Amino acid sequence: MSKKIMMEEVLEGKPVTAFEIVDAHTHMGLYHNFHIPEHTAAQMVHAMDRVGIRCCATAAHAAITADYRTGNTQVINAMREFPGRFIGYCCVNPNYPAAEMRDELKRCFDSGMKAIKLHPGLHAHPVDGDGYAPAWEYADKHGLVVLTHTDSAAVSSVAATGRCAERYPNAKVIFGHSGFSHSGARACVEMAQKTPNSYFDLAASLAELGLVEAIVDGIGADRVLFGTDLPFLDCRMQIGRLAFSRLTDEQLGKVLSANARRLLRI
Repeated sequence: MSKKIMMEEVLEGKPVTAFEIVDAHTHMGLYHNFHIPEHTAAQMVHAMDRVGIRCCATAAHAAITADYRTGNTQVINAMREFPGRFIGYCCVNPNYPAAEMRDELKRCFDSGMKAIKLHPGLHAHPVDGDGYAPAWEYADKHGLVVLTHTDSAAVSSVAATGRCAERYPNAKVIFGHSGFSHSGARACVEMAQKTPNSYFDLAASLAELGLVEAIVDGIGADRVLFGTDLPFLDCRMQIGRLAFSRLTDEQLGKVLSANARRLLRI
């Protein structure tokens, strides 16, 4: 592993070989809010190959919006078509009956998915609300990873997500986007001290200067995960953030792949 080699590869537009890269936060398929020209599983694999991403954990756009069962099926099909390249997040919707959610969780995990994805903002439901309880209980019972979107909104705040981490200590909670921005990162650093089962990913649409270092230095490299939000965000920007950060080789190795491998049992 060598950060210097990674920087050279990035500058030359080559796939990264200096470090293994596992992307812990991606999506799949069309989404009405964005133009996504390369949204299929095959196109995502092509994009990952261009930059050197070994595999990614993914949740379909359909699954976090209009039709969670259809979206989850898209991911299951991608896992079967491209073995080893996609790790499935099972998405659930708190606006449907709890029995349906439990049935979908069973279907997805019987099909090889490894984690759960929540999006309180798109579902207009608090992350710690009753509607999500069956998913949290399932994760707590089985010691599963739950990735949930975090930002400054009340339904998806770092504080609300932290309450879930405290309430379900056997679940491993990934704070998606680490709250966005430096203020969100500061809240995550504080929450990390209270919740040892919490983890934080770097996927973000804004690349604020020093944000990667603030998160890794404040939380520790063992609990931070690389993420891109592929396919509606260009994964090259996220790789560049890491390549030209002040992280050490040891820190990069953990953030780029080792932590995700451990959490997602890859």
